[in-house]
Amino acid sequence: MIEREKFMSNNIYNISIEREALRCNQEGKMSKLSYPDAFGDKNKNKLITIGKIEEQFKIVTPISDYIGKSYIKLEEITDVILYEIHERNELLLASTKPNYEDKNAPLSYITVNFKLNEAGIRKVKSKFNIPNTIEEIYNLIKIGIEGQIQKLEKIYGLINVEVDTQGLHISNIELNPYERCGISVKSLMHLILIIFQKMTNSIDLEELNNKLGLKCKDGLDISSTIEEMEKAKILTDEEILNLTKDNMKVGFDERYRLKHYPALVSEAIVLVKDALSQGIDCNVLNEETSFVELKDSNGHREFVIEGNKTDRDNYIFPIVTDDKMISKNLMHEQGLNVPKAELLYKDTDEEIREEQLSEFYDSKVVIKPRNTNKGVGITVFSEKATKNQILQAVDYAFQFDKHVLIEEYVEGMEYRFLVVDGKCISICHRRPASLVGDGKSTIRELANIKNKEPWHALTFTPVKLDEPVEIYLKMQQYTLDSIPKEGERIFLRTNSNCSTGGESIDMTDVIPEYFKNIAEKAANVFNAKISGVDIIIDDINSKDYSIIEINDNPGYSINEWPYEGKGEKVGIAILKLLGY
Repeated sequence: MIEREKFMSNNIYNISIEREALRCNQEGKMSKLSYPDAFGDKNKNKLITIGKIEEQFKIVTPISDYIGKSYIKLEEITDVILYEIHERNELLLASTKPNYEDKNAPLSYITVNFKLNEAGIRKVKSKFNIPNTIEEIYNLIKIGIEGQIQKLEKIYGLINVEVDTQGLHISNIELNPYERCGISVKSLMHLILIIFQKMTNSIDLEELNNKLGLKCKDGLDISSTIEEMEKAKILTDEEILNLTKDNMKVGFDERYRLKHYPALVSEAIVLVKDALSQGIDCNVLNEETSFVELKDSNGHREFVIEGNKTDRDNYIFPIVTDDKMISKNLMHEQGLNVPKAELLYKDTDEEIREEQLSEFYDSKVVIKPRNTNKGVGITVFSEKATKNQILQAVDYAFQFDKHVLIEEYVEGMEYRFLVVDGKCISICHRRPASLVGDGKSTIRELANIKNKEPWHALTFTPVKLDEPVEIYLKMQQYTLDSIPKEGERIFLRTNSNCSTGGESIDMTDVIPEYFKNIAEKAANVFNAKISGVDIIIDDINSKDYSIIEINDNPGYSINEWPYEGKGEKVGIAILKLLGY
């Protein structure tokens, strides 16, 4: 239900959820580590702060107008925490009560903050006879819930109800150890129904849900939660620890995605997760275009598309970089090394094209559309290519553009330099798409297996078996039905784009400063605020290099979440660029 209604709003109440969670070690004992640096200043982070002690997180969701939205945010923040503390070997204790040996460890609870807005008051009054003032309404709810404490205890524990000028606060809700967020959306929906039931003196919860359009149908049947909370009462410390680890696994498995927004590009997901880690709220305005709104507690608001398109870059930058020939010439004019290239036109006379191509026959070359992204239409010949092979690759590239570049192949490894606001902050080597044989599976089967790995599946970097792959395999005397030996690595391409199945390896701390300066100079040619500079380097101890292209829309998820290595916090750098 929450999947279908995530964008739907009641517009009759506002709500936020607070969850306390004790950090513990792998034995279930209270952690001795300090508040993680990954979340910035614990006194300023409005979403992830400390509870009663520093070892206890307090998660606070932004104010929302529907319980489903609040729960999704609680889930997202929880998963961000689980990802970050995973590297510290920490867990979030699944229980309200800590290990009995930790005498100083506080109890952890959930609080729900509820406020009926003006539209809500009018709507409820139009259908029910309720008190005239908001104070009287809240007190009516408070008295009603307190009169049902023992019945509600089976679901929430011995809750406490308070009323103040900010609204209604239901606290001391016990954690459900079977839920990684400490509570289920079903339980929260049930609580909303109870609040409105006490407000309106209704009997039938289903009728109430329909009458007010509360969209809390999942909260009508709470029997499974009651069973879970009964079982929770007799769990041993070991069983609680096992549930804690199970919750960690589920949350950590979400590290490369936002499950409620499956169409978001990976870079938008990186930015959202990094923003939440810093206490900056995010709203997905258009999932299909990965259009995201960022907003902090001070009202600072920014809009970002695809994780990197902001108003800080000028509008002409992506137009220029999409044209591989123009961008190459501009960098060459500034004294930067780029490969020699020829531009082919689709409607060129065959005699002229033959003249252009002839100097590249029996050479190592790269053939690609003039305007291309994500490795589409590119063929790389790292060994001398015959005339027929080159003509075939040119025809293939013309399927994607009416202009095609043929350029000299440069020996060496390809690196993606990520430059944000004039500073190179991350470098990764992109290993071309490859497969390691198991001695029994075909290349086609190995590709299917690899595409199920979390890194490839959730970062949208599948191994693609297209025409250039078949050509390159044929050059190595393989087909898609060949069975590689166990442990044998078979390369499928020579171009290393991760979007076609390549894999990133973090090299930020390995590459000399000289090459970082080259990348920064290249970005400066275009006055780029966020860019990816692709450089071929054969020997990092020399000063030889060749810039093969600059990207206005760099897939920086491969820098933050590399296939191998620690990765760099690119999203944090972009947030700083935006003034956060």
